[in-house]
Amino acid sequence: MRADMAIDSKPNPYVLGFSIGVGLGLAILISVLWFPWVWDEKYKQLRDFLLFSAIFLVVIVRRYWTVRRVPRFWLALLIFAVVHSVGFWLFISRVRDLRPIEFILITAVEIFAAGFFINWFARVRVSSEGTPESID
Repeated sequence: MRADMAIDSKPNPYVLGFSIGVGLGLAILISVLWFPWVWDEKYKQLRDFLLFSAIFLVVIVRRYWTVRRVPRFWLALLIFAVVHSVGFWLFISRVRDLRPIEFILITAVEIFAAGFFINWFARVRVSSEGTPESID
């Protein structure tokens, strides 16, 4: 096989985006057909929390993908996810419900705190190119 015809080992971002879209579409369709009670107003806070938390974790994992083999990274991510979940649960159950814009603003601020915490806990630093790398 010629060098210019070598298979590119990088995943195609369009295929990944399409797959995520199809997966989300199927999840919504299944929940509407089989679990219609999930879409009641009573569960709105839960839906918003799960959506914004999933986006938050995807952003963090995407940012630190280069250090995915560092076990302390996954432990730091787990600790931060638990603190994130407990914090939202306590606020929603004790104070008041949150609007979607408030979820977005809180999550945006949390991303900075998560970056500092993960860098410190997992012993990771950001290189001059802007990618995280393990210190050890």
